[in-house]
Amino acid sequence: MSEAVPVAEFSVDAALADPAHPVVLFSLSWCSFCRSAKQLLGQLQIAYIDHELDRGRFLEPALQQRVRGRLEELTGSNTLPQLFIGGEAIGGYTDTASALRSGRLAAVLSRHGVPFHPV
Repeated sequence: MSEAVPVAEFSVDAALADPAHPVVLFSLSWCSFCRSAKQLLGQLQIAYIDHELDRGRFLEPALQQRVRGRLEELTGSNTLPQLFIGGEAIGGYTDTASALRSGRLAAVLSRHGVPFHPV
């Protein structure tokens, strides 16, 4: 996991470009929408990396501000969770659930070679 990356060297862009971990979630530990996104990914049996921005290295204010700012640049949203697949922004929980219903989520997962098990 990316937990070994020193605080000063953590980069949202590098996390999103890691071919070993194409599914990346940025979340908060206490957030109900974040928990729902994690539950949905779990139901689909999708392996993902979760960067909880209120724990561990992200408690350092400058890092958290930098990460949140970069996520807003990439997504146009300042809310969490934010899910990315192969560097492609899917959105928050509501966006992800909608993408699942419409078939878009399956298409993005397939395009990036991510195995999943439909519910």
